[in-house]
Amino acid sequence: MEQCIEYSLRFNRKNHLNKDGKAPVEIRMYQSGKARYKQTGFSVTPDRWDSEKQQPKDKAIKRNCQTLIHELQTFESDFRITNKGFTLKDFDCQNSKVPEPPLKQVSFTQFYTDQLEAERALKQPSWRTRKLTLDYFKEFCVDVKFSEVKYSMIQKFEFFLNTKSLHTNTIAKHHKHIRKYIIQAIKSRLILPQDNPYNDFSVNKSPFKSQFCTEEELKRLEELTFNANEKMLERCRDMFLFGCYTGLRFNDVYKLKPSHFHNTNEGLILEYQANKTSKFGEKYLFKLFAGKPQMIALKYMPLNNTTLFKGLTNPKVNLSLKALAKQANINKPLRFKDSRDTFGTIMISKAPITVVKDEMQHSYLTTTQKYLHLTPEMKKQELSKIKWE
Repeated sequence: MEQCIEYSLRFNRKNHLNKDGKAPVEIRMYQSGKARYKQTGFSVTPDRWDSEKQQPKDKAIKRNCQTLIHELQTFESDFRITNKGFTLKDFDCQNSKVPEPPLKQVSFTQFYTDQLEAERALKQPSWRTRKLTLDYFKEFCVDVKFSEVKYSMIQKFEFFLNTKSLHTNTIAKHHKHIRKYIIQAIKSRLILPQDNPYNDFSVNKSPFKSQFCTEEELKRLEELTFNANEKMLERCRDMFLFGCYTGLRFNDVYKLKPSHFHNTNEGLILEYQANKTSKFGEKYLFKLFAGKPQMIALKYMPLNNTTLFKGLTNPKVNLSLKALAKQANINKPLRFKDSRDTFGTIMISKAPITVVKDEMQHSYLTTTQKYLHLTPEMKKQELSKIKWE
């Protein structure tokens, strides 16, 4: 399989300024020793180009260029899934319909396997969970033909998953993955839309109750001390706290590098692109939680460009959080996911809901409103502020 394309920005590639003293900013697409360039439509003067970071200094131009790169990445991803490969020449098809592959007499199991392998090249964060679904599916039945993808087969697969003593919502997630590849098969004209078994099959899910830390519980985590043999535990604590202070999801915190931080006269600003939504954002770390996330960033910012929390996988952090909760006398089964709920719950009690919406990159205000839940102690505090006379 061909290597994935490497994308970067280039300025003044031809070493020539126009009459206004500007040169174009281009997108460089690189693969296997070959490069191709695409115009962004933007030109800047040399003093408005950051040669160290290889990006425009103007934030609006930079974000527009990043959006163009994201569009190219999306096209590459879609093309790979359909055609099982991608080269620089395939960018010629970007403004036309992606060619459909010839239909092959493959099984649904093999189709799932092939699609998953194409996604692995793109390093999608959810790849492992989709692979786990495939492993269960193959254990359920070694090879499922397209003609066997029916309502009764999905019923039997659910019964099989129940024998594994899995949580209802975990089973629902496996159904979600199977349904995803059935839809892919429909788009590839290997299954008729009306033959999709999920048209009639209802997936059961248990209601999920969000969990968060109170400010008092956060304080107890902050005050924990560690000996020389507990460095990993301390790193997991700090990674979780950084999530609580910024509202960033695990994958966004995990990939943070020193290059994501911009030092200003006021303090550190974090510039990032959310892994889940691809939205670009900024975090004024010196303003959030009295500058606590800035202190953590400076603590772990290495001299080289490796990630701040290198090696701390989600399962490893979640396992450590159980021990940390016990040490901090927090009677909750903490997970890293709780850090985002903690951020939203605390922030919404201190800032206008529109600010919280922007900080959490929500598209709709109704999504932000779910953090309007109060603990008994918070409820008492709010009631005590009311002047009844």
